[in-house]
Amino acid sequence: MESLEWYAIRATGVVAYLLLYLAALSGLYSAVQKKRKKKVNNLLHFHEVVSDWSLIMTGGHLGILLIDAYMKFSWSDIVIPFSGSYETISMGLGSIATYFLILTIVTSKFRKKIGYQRWQKLHALNPILYILVTAHGLMSGTDFQGTVLAVVNIVPVVLMLGMFPSDKKKLTEGNGVI
Repeated sequence: MESLEWYAIRATGVVAYLLLYLAALSGLYSAVQKKRKKKVNNLLHFHEVVSDWSLIMTGGHLGILLIDAYMKFSWSDIVIPFSGSYETISMGLGSIATYFLILTIVTSKFRKKIGYQRWQKLHALNPILYILVTAHGLMSGTDFQGTVLAVVNIVPVVLMLGMFPSDKKKLTEGNGVI
């Protein structure tokens, strides 16, 4: 029989991933709406809250790994990428993804202090975070098949890309700006 910790590790990992997924979608959608000169304050607030909760759930995921009685993980296994003996590549990708997530949240909180352009450049690294987390989940997790994750990730991205105007004229139409 599988332990409670094992279920909690899986649950916190899946919930953190789904929250990150919602954060990515809401961030992309807010970028589209912003380009269309629409108000995005509530959407950006949702994006930030969901991102924060993704980090909290990731912390829970890591914390439960440390107390799991079946698989003994040490702090170094978790914080030093590729140092553990269990699923070294997958766990290393998860560690690096955690650092990217922390970087994203911290720089977003200090966006005004570091400057908008610097923050924007750092925030542009988020696709790497998402790819790392997805690879970690596919390699370590047993909850979702690769085809399910592919559909869940590809369909919204295609829809979002369809929302971007194909040329500058369409983007500025109706706003009196050319």
